[in-house]
Amino acid sequence: MTMTLIKGRYQIKNFEPDGDTVHFLPDDPGFWPELPGDHRVKRDVHGGASLRLDGIDALETHYQGAGPDFVHQPLELGAHGARDALLAWLGFTDVTQGADETVTSAIPETVAGFILTGGADTYGRCVAMVGRGAPVPDARSGTVLKVDVPLLHQTANHELLSRGLVYPTFYSNLPRDLRLDMAATARQARAAKAPGSVWANDVTHSGATIEDLSSLTDDLVILPKLFRRLADYLRLFGPALDCLPAYLAGAGDEFFLSDQSTSTVGLQRVVDVHDDTVKLRPDIEDIVFVEK
Repeated sequence: MTMTLIKGRYQIKNFEPDGDTVHFLPDDPGFWPELPGDHRVKRDVHGGASLRLDGIDALETHYQGAGPDFVHQPLELGAHGARDALLAWLGFTDVTQGADETVTSAIPETVAGFILTGGADTYGRCVAMVGRGAPVPDARSGTVLKVDVPLLHQTANHELLSRGLVYPTFYSNLPRDLRLDMAATARQARAAKAPGSVWANDVTHSGATIEDLSSLTDDLVILPKLFRRLADYLRLFGPALDCLPAYLAGAGDEFFLSDQSTSTVGLQRVVDVHDDTVKLRPDIEDIVFVEK
């Protein structure tokens, strides 16, 4: 599979970056409409757009979902660590943020870089491999490239995954060779369980025991995809998990497992719920979600 190369600048002041989302202003915004896919990139008045880093998912720093207020995953157990690592890798220093996670100042104000993208998601975010400086080999913006593993390894996506700061979360638009390499990288990071990584405290597979919403926001490190479903459920229905399987079925997440040729619908197929404990059965990197 090929992706489109777009060069530009990363901007974070007055935006709310996290470990897998950052704002990008292309040198030429005219390339946005040329991207393939059913969804269009949602641009601001300057032609910039929000990027979703492909193949990874960072702990949530400000998730709204079903509630009127934003919630987050444990900030000191990885949510802020992934965000800070991404911004530092891109080249930002002295970053300050307000209580609402909005960046109020950073040095420099913009950093040059490039993205490799196959289009936008259903929310209008550009799904991309995120690079700094110029790619090797270099090419002009708008060039459609075959993205191979060496090029993947030039990106923040690979950097954050290799350090265990984010979870692998694969969607069907991600090329298979890149997915396999990212899966292997994630397994190595999980085995290392480096201090500060999500794997050092992860309970996605061992079991997350939930007393109330604060269990998710303050204590438990779990796959963000599962966190979002659980946070919405708890805010809608309270802490009793009796109806969680039905709720997961209604959410309708469609996915493939690595050993299956047909898709499955509903995370209740792979999530065990026993009393107040939730556990994901398959390895995270063995799940491929269908991009809507």
